[in-house]
Order: sequence, then structure tokens, then C-alpha cells
Amino acid sequence: MKTIFLAASLALVPATARSGSLSLLPPPATVTGGNKFPGAAVRMSVPVDLLLIGDSLSFGTFGQDVEAFFKRQFGASAVCVYASCGSSPEHWISDGPEFMTPCGYRESTPRGSWKVDFAGGKPPQPVRTPKIPEILAKFRPQTVIVQLGTNWMDRLAESPARDAAAYKRTIRQFITELRAQSPPPSRIVWVLPPDASKFSPEVKGTVDRWISECAKEMGFQTIISNRITGRYVPGKSGSDGVHLNDAESSKWANIVIWLIHAYGPE
Repeated sequence: MKTIFLAASLALVPATARSGSLSLLPPPATVTGGNKFPGAAVRMSVPVDLLLIGDSLSFGTFGQDVEAFFKRQFGASAVCVYASCGSSPEHWISDGPEFMTPCGYRESTPRGSWKVDFAGGKPPQPVRTPKIPEILAKFRPQTVIVQLGTNWMDRLAESPARDAAAYKRTIRQFITELRAQSPPPSRIVWVLPPDASKFSPEVKGTVDRWISECAKEMGFQTIISNRITGRYVPGKSGSDGVHLNDAESSKWANIVIWLIHAYGPE
């Protein structure tokens, strides 16, 4: 195993390691390998350089900055972003619960971009979180960035019962489904949650540990975000103890971008 330290506070660790029924997402008319609907033509998934899957942090400034950089690097038609606010890894896997995000959804792909957000003080219309196989039926990424795990902290903070085995099964299935495409992504990088003052060190450390242990087992990379962002200071880092403000999100994004871009594919 190899760890790259950038100054004393930064590290990229290559590891050898239901809510509702409404959906604003149009059903896929085609899937790779066969017809999902009668009369639909078979269409192969489109190769892209990079896919970002994330929660509200990817919906916001962090995800927007990462997307903008890699679009400049690879071209607008080579980058896909799927960001579902409030989502966790289990909402993206094929047999996980259907999750209707109540707080915003953003999708940007070579086929077009759309965003559902708060407007005029009114909450956005719920949107169904897509499943990994649905995404891979459309696009075949070479590199996948995963920015998820933040919303597990709320659940862990509320309940002392923590089934570590169940959470790690979800992580393993998430990675397995990403690798089910042919050829599989050459690189998967999981960006661990940044620091959040809302949660205890134990809760934050638990999520990081589960993902990192699976990374060692399954051979994907992690970026340890709390070494980049440092301690969350309410009023300076952000206002709610979880979400970084625009300035701090951009700082986090810039270092994550540098780590991913400079380190290159395995």
C-alpha cells in the first residue's frame, strides 16, 4: 500500500486494498445489451472520461468546481455528474431503497443538464435518485469519483445501534456495480466526507473507517477530506455544521482536483 502526503495535512491514499413514488427522471428508452421497453432500439453506452456521483456537496460548489475543471480538461462531452441531495450509497445500488430527494437534484451529462432546486422559498419537487446500472447503461466512465457518506452521519448520530457489516456490504456492492461495466473503470476514487461540527469525532471516524477498510479490501482509492478542510468552524466554514460555504467548498474542491489530476490513473 502506498500513501502520498502533500504537506502535513493532505493525503491521497491509493488502497490495495423510500420515500415516495414521484420521479422527474424520464425512464431510459434503451439499455446496453437488450431492450428494456418493447420496440426500443439497443444502444451501447457512451464512453466518458469521468463520472461524479454525490450528494448535496456535489450538488453545490464543490461538485460544480470539480465538474468545471474536468470539463475544461476533457471536454464537456466527456464528463457526467449525478448529484442527489440527502442521498447515501444504498440509494444508488440496484437493490437499495428508492430515494426521492426532497432537497435538490442536479444532472449534467453529454445528453444535457438539468437542476431542481429551492425557488422562491419553496422546496424543490422530489426527484428519484438513479441507480448505478441505469447510469452505466447510458455512460461508460474511465474514472469514477464518489462523494458520498455524509448523510450516514445523521443516521449514526440518531441511533447507537450500528450494523457495520450492513454498511460495508453496501459499499462493496456499490463498487461491484461500478465495476460491472465492460471494461470496468480504470480508477475509482472515493472522496471521504469533510469535517462537520454537527457530529461527534466517533461518528465521523466511523464512516471514514468503513469506507477506508473496504478500499483496502477492494482496491479503490480514497481522499481523506478532513485533512484538506481541517476542523469545521461554525460561522467561518459554514452555517449548519455540515455544508461548507462557497469559499471553503472551492478550497476543498481545488485540492481534490489537484490530487486526482496530478496523481493520474493507476
